[in-house]
Amino acid sequence: MLETAIAGVLIDAAAKVGAPIVKGLLEQYVGGTAADIGGQIIDMVAEAAGVEPAALPSTPAGQVQEAVRSVEERTPELLIQWNVQQKQAIDLMRAEMDKGGPAWTWAWRPAGMWTFIGLFGWYAAGLPLLNLILGLIGAGERLGLVVDVGTLTTMFMFFSGFYMGGHAAQDIAGKLRDAMRRGS
Repeated sequence: MLETAIAGVLIDAAAKVGAPIVKGLLEQYVGGTAADIGGQIIDMVAEAAGVEPAALPSTPAGQVQEAVRSVEERTPELLIQWNVQQKQAIDLMRAEMDKGGPAWTWAWRPAGMWTFIGLFGWYAAGLPLLNLILGLIGAGERLGLVVDVGTLTTMFMFFSGFYMGGHAAQDIAGKLRDAMRRGS
């Protein structure tokens, strides 16, 4: 709430001093998904005015307008830095999505997770619902649709060990291999 009040004061000041970049950025990015740039502009204006951001609404209008005018001159540089930061974030997301290599090298993890979600869902909801619908206790056992809890838990722990312990085992094996090479 305070941020929008501050932004309102700054938008008015930007309109009065002819600072369209600051005005546009504050109107578009305060409190939204890209609020970080709006917050940066508020901080820059407060710094130029020599006050804390929370004190901007009570700061004399002339002082705020002069601070907005000085920030308007530095805003293009801020936008360039922000765009570079956004590009780096997008490049990082693309690199994470592009796993590279054959699908089996990475697809086993989500496939395993979905399989266990399905098995636990069947055990916790599907089987009791089947028993309720058929009106028989043990209908799943008679139809051969029961997953033994002990077996399910063992399979899940085995999968979890591969899923979470694979990199640890790989690191340990690599360190042992390096140690053996140095020892030879």
